[in-house]
Amino acid sequence: MNRKKITLLAALLCLAGVSQAQYLEDAMRFSQPEYGGSARFRAMGNASTSLGGDLSSITGNPAGLGFFNNSDAGISLNYFNDTNKTDYYGTSSSSSSDRIALNQAGVVFHMPVRSRNSGWLNFNLGIGYTRTNDFNSTIDFVGENNNSSYTDFLADASGAPADYGAFFEDWGFESYLVDNNGTYYYPTTSETTTNSQGNRDVRKGSQYQTNFSFGANYNNTLYIGASVGVAGFNYESDRRFDEIGFMKSRGDFAAIDPGSVFLDENDPAYDFVDADYELSLSSFQKTNGTGYNGTLGIIYRPDNVFQVGFTATTPTWYTVTDDYTIFLDSWIVDPATDQEMFVYESPQEDFFDEYDLRTPYRLNAGVSAKFAQGLVSADVEYVDYTSMKITTANPSEDARSQDVISNDYQGAANVRLGGEYFVNPQFLVRAGYNFRGNPYKNLDSKKQAVSAGLGYRISNMYMDLSYVNERYDLQYTPYQSEINPANPADISNSRNNVMLTLGFKF
Repeated sequence: MNRKKITLLAALLCLAGVSQAQYLEDAMRFSQPEYGGSARFRAMGNASTSLGGDLSSITGNPAGLGFFNNSDAGISLNYFNDTNKTDYYGTSSSSSSDRIALNQAGVVFHMPVRSRNSGWLNFNLGIGYTRTNDFNSTIDFVGENNNSSYTDFLADASGAPADYGAFFEDWGFESYLVDNNGTYYYPTTSETTTNSQGNRDVRKGSQYQTNFSFGANYNNTLYIGASVGVAGFNYESDRRFDEIGFMKSRGDFAAIDPGSVFLDENDPAYDFVDADYELSLSSFQKTNGTGYNGTLGIIYRPDNVFQVGFTATTPTWYTVTDDYTIFLDSWIVDPATDQEMFVYESPQEDFFDEYDLRTPYRLNAGVSAKFAQGLVSADVEYVDYTSMKITTANPSEDARSQDVISNDYQGAANVRLGGEYFVNPQFLVRAGYNFRGNPYKNLDSKKQAVSAGLGYRISNMYMDLSYVNERYDLQYTPYQSEINPANPADISNSRNNVMLTLGFKF
């Protein structure tokens, strides 16, 4: 069987710990943080590389700290809603998750150079916490599958235990859902009837970062900065897949395997022919990581209108721990009496792994123009996803992972646009757009977001409110089979964020 295909499909199967592919899926999940935490810059699409004077500069472009002429402290709260609309074999479903959480908190200490009107004017320090990613999401769908069964996957896995995990063969045989005719493994379930299927995947967790940043101002023209970030994440996935269908008929067994136990009147399996079956696959993944990174930034003001900025962010070097549990329950039911004739409960398979993850490096360039009544700003970010690296205790699997990363991933460009308009000195309105490029060579995966917001200034206090709507489409495959592949569920995801930032200068 083609290893490359197994790897990609196993990632969709969410078989964490069973395949190296799960590491790749998680590597991508943890390699797409969104830096910048205040409502002001969120409303402007996070197009902030050439801007400064905002607490988001602590985790974004640290050179922006040089714009502060006062010390500043602030906190941001966020309401988050994630909605998935799903179509699976013509049946539509919808599910959502929401929460309220602390999204950002920071403080900047302004340290001017005394008795200087030119040269180095200040050296400012910033400390800030930002939630850079939110994993809360529920993927829920049902459908009537007329061309595939999870037992097709079990039959494939029984024939290739080195690729899938040897315990799948035990599951197939001991549950009476898979048999072997001496030549190949085959599902004992009917291939001519429709299976009722349902999947529920509840995901929780977040990614976050604390930065210690420095920024300096040279003659109100050149601003430089650097920061060190301490990053972390926690991720959980609690998944259950259910299927209801029918066992093969005696004629089906006779055509495939004349010596089958299902045709032996002295074997208990004889009574399972033409019976109903139900199965339930459950899995739970808990992944945690801690790491560090660094950022260098610069902003240059050639005049009083234009500003250009640049940042280079190192990879984040994570140490990751991964716990994974998976088990199968199944029932064979007499269709005449609706009584259980056989119950199978598999042993729980537990996996624990520790590995190192290096995320991609990131390069940002931005330009902005300031006018009497506001500003406009634009950023381009380049992320080289082929620079990801996974290091485990198994060098041969690591080599396979690197082959997949090289062959199936690519560099991607993210574009951010934003603007701010002063209605009056106290009241501001903002809008923005954010496009995230495709990190895959052979899959379509692009995200875009629109945003808007308001700002209010009075004395040394400020309040900013933002709304962000992010949309993207994805596909979710609950299992896969070489002979009878299941159609993926088509999912339209919409994420809504409402953020409130409160701050004061001192």
